[in-house]
Amino acid sequence: MGFFSRYSHKEVIYLTPVQVGDEQLPKDKIRILHCDAKGNIESTVIENSVYQLARSYVEELESAHKHCAILSAEISPGKSVPYAIEVSSEQVYALDSILEHALRTGKMPDILKRYPKEIIRLGEGKRKELRAQYEQARIPAVSRGTPEVLQRLADYPEGGIDVAIPIYKAEYHYPLIILKRLPQNEQTQPNEQRLLILDNDGDLAIIRVPLEIIDEAEKNLEEWKRENNSDGCILYSRHSGSLIMSHMELNEFQRIALDIITRHFEETGRGERPISRDAQAVLAKAKAVISSGHEQS
Repeated sequence: MGFFSRYSHKEVIYLTPVQVGDEQLPKDKIRILHCDAKGNIESTVIENSVYQLARSYVEELESAHKHCAILSAEISPGKSVPYAIEVSSEQVYALDSILEHALRTGKMPDILKRYPKEIIRLGEGKRKELRAQYEQARIPAVSRGTPEVLQRLADYPEGGIDVAIPIYKAEYHYPLIILKRLPQNEQTQPNEQRLLILDNDGDLAIIRVPLEIIDEAEKNLEEWKRENNSDGCILYSRHSGSLIMSHMELNEFQRIALDIITRHFEETGRGERPISRDAQAVLAKAKAVISSGHEQS
């Protein structure tokens, strides 16, 4: 489990998914062909979600009519995460040529070896940023600006919230992190919205809340994200007999951790335990954010 692929300690450029002979990989794994700064061509088995995340980054750049390459940064020993950088048209042409030779001969011509080094060097700033974010995500602490991040919307009586509690758990431990909206079912009223949540124990559940509450929460979160050029998630917390919707800032690794949990539910219909260290850091931060916010109120 886990989002990060484990392989040799190198900064690499992803070239293309490949299949080796009759190799049969699990459906959530793919083999990726890549090259390093020295021109070595190798392949590694990674999670398909890793590649799909990288592709989503590429699509963002391509939609802006920019040339790009997918790189993989080692952020700690044995842990790597993909990202995309903008490159020149000449470098794109070089990567196409490198891929052609890699598929045909498994080697890179000497005349092309300067390009991977150039491209990997272009990603140096992004790699430093990713490593710094990863280290910060491991620290379950609240930044000095946290009270400003907590945006209270309104207090709602807990009796008005219909929580779908499984028989194995008497109650959920707040704050809850809202992961995504779910389709309506037969038990959902027209003015209700089903939500997939992660409680502070790391357990998944489905709850129903008034539609206007989640609409307002999402609107405020989107406005905050635009104003601060940052990512975030919605928190659902209990305070003084009421339930409160607020939001919390997320860094890239915390967003990845939550997305993995959501995708696992979509694929299997259940949660996965234990949750990753990055997801645990999100829960710890959420609890600290809410505690800090309530102390301020």
